[in-house]
Amino acid sequence: MPMVDVAALGRLVAEYEALSPSRSPEARQRLRDVCYTIGIYTGEADAARAVARARVLLDRQAAAGDGGAAAGTPVPDRARENLLAELGDLAAREQGRPGPFSTLHDIVQLTRVTVPDCVGAAVSTWHDDGSVETFAATSSYLMALERAQGEAGAGPLSRIRRQGEGQVVVKLDPGRPGRFADRARRCGVRAVASAHLRTHPHGCTAFSAYLRTPADPGTPALGLVEVLALQASVALDRFALSRAAADLLDRRHATGLAIGITVERFGVTPHTAIGLLVRAAQRLGTDLDTVVRRLAGGEES
Repeated sequence: MPMVDVAALGRLVAEYEALSPSRSPEARQRLRDVCYTIGIYTGEADAARAVARARVLLDRQAAAGDGGAAAGTPVPDRARENLLAELGDLAAREQGRPGPFSTLHDIVQLTRVTVPDCVGAAVSTWHDDGSVETFAATSSYLMALERAQGEAGAGPLSRIRRQGEGQVVVKLDPGRPGRFADRARRCGVRAVASAHLRTHPHGCTAFSAYLRTPADPGTPALGLVEVLALQASVALDRFALSRAAADLLDRRHATGLAIGITVERFGVTPHTAIGLLVRAAQRLGTDLDTVVRRLAGGEES
């Protein structure tokens, strides 16, 4: 590591802390320049690690010059400051994204307008106890069709359960009995293309596209449904992670403070703040509870 000018490094760290809350383009550009210079001083390419390393060097220099901390002097909470540095880096990356991720609602709406002869789409989980959980659907009557697919032999669900993965297409003949087929005909649906997304210990999740005309295997429409199902699977994973994190955070008083600190400090939405806290825990090699307590505890004190 190069020789360090401690005084200059201290000024850079102070400027970094002053610029971090700002969101103006000029301040963000100056912040990048400051982080680059701190990286040269510390030999770290990553901005957050460079700032953390700089603070360690400054602490050591202060301890060597003063003979240790004076009695009664508060010891800086470097763990909390390192966490704020990590969150700042993640927030800057989040704000630099070209656009938000597609949600399940976006994908089912896209299916309706891009797949030929498509009435709409839905993503649901059928549980062994008979209940159905619909995560997204293009209309209310499609939610009813999703629930009706659980009827024995009436929809693609039985085939999905047997094969466990891949894609199935069920053609609904006008004379076919069953409440599901009757409802489907009233909605103008003649075929259902379903792709398996995930098998739970006590349920089955699938992406279903409802078609006005039957489609033979290998047609471009079914290939497009398969691609959209892959996108829905990714969105469902993000949804499940976000919901699990939100459920965990809601159970603790400190989490409201942690989310509020992240929102106020970095100018992100509460939903994004939850994701930043989760990813910060991963990058720091700890758990979400520790991150929340560290951040909120420092604010309360």
